[in-house]
Amino acid sequence: MRPIRTEDDLYDLTRAAAAVATVAGWSKLGLFHLLADGAPRRLDELPADPRALRVTVPVLAHLGLLARDGDTIALTATAQRLHAEGALGLYTTLDTLDDLSRIDEVIAKGGPARTRDGQSKATEGGVREEDVPRARGFMEMLYRRSETSARETARAIAKRLPAGAHVLDVGGGHGRYGRELVELGLRATLFDKSVCVDFAREKHGEALGYLAGDFFRDDLGGPYDAALLSNIVHGFSIEENRRLIARLAKVLKPGGHLVFKDMFLDDFAAHPENAVTFGLTMLFYTNGGQSYTVAEMDALCRAQGFAPVETANFEDYALLFARKGGES
Repeated sequence: MRPIRTEDDLYDLTRAAAAVATVAGWSKLGLFHLLADGAPRRLDELPADPRALRVTVPVLAHLGLLARDGDTIALTATAQRLHAEGALGLYTTLDTLDDLSRIDEVIAKGGPARTRDGQSKATEGGVREEDVPRARGFMEMLYRRSETSARETARAIAKRLPAGAHVLDVGGGHGRYGRELVELGLRATLFDKSVCVDFAREKHGEALGYLAGDFFRDDLGGPYDAALLSNIVHGFSIEENRRLIARLAKVLKPGGHLVFKDMFLDDFAAHPENAVTFGLTMLFYTNGGQSYTVAEMDALCRAQGFAPVETANFEDYALLFARKGGES
């Protein structure tokens, strides 16, 4: 995002929000699915209000998702690819936009967001175990989007560990990070909720070890040469992270590594963009989560006897490495 310097910059943000809402609306109504074969369709063939179609089609054409010839439209090649990948399935964004419209309530009273009848919308790691279809859909989305980061993260970890070292993938969800570690000659045990473990086992079979439970309370196994927390710490309060790091310190071997993969704020807590905005997601959908600075994570680790963290920066995230016992 660009810094806001003029009134026009504010209008740009408004237009972007309107565009996202349009894509989400078409997604929820299944209109992209109806056009998925790439064949042209007349507007009057689509199950939607004619005037609303005439207004929203130009938005999607401007975004490069629709090709238009008069009253006939078709998905562009880009849109067909994105639909096939599941990336246009943004219907849940409408719920998010509804929540954001009441951000004044959240700022005044604190998060998480609540439904219209007052029920908390907090999740744990984006997953509600009682809603298996939605949890699996969330895992599928994360799996699809993690190919590059899982490979980069695994390579960075493997450089610091001997062949055959055992890594605990804390809250490993879909298991892609653990699988990449195994491909590099390491062992990986995934610890997560039962619904996530079931999903990961379907993806990776017995390539990984699996433990189901609550990583704040249940036996973590071990000892391990490293513990990976990929996109985990942002979902919890500073006190919860303190407790989790203390638990992990006990199951790491001397000299073992604690590895954080996340979107960390800079020292001024103003950049990067993804960490700044993701903090809002945590405010709305967790009980205590937020985006953290590297310094905050470093302080938590040092308090448990870890050496100062080492940082490796990538395009959209950073890796923090803390070695148990301060050994070099």
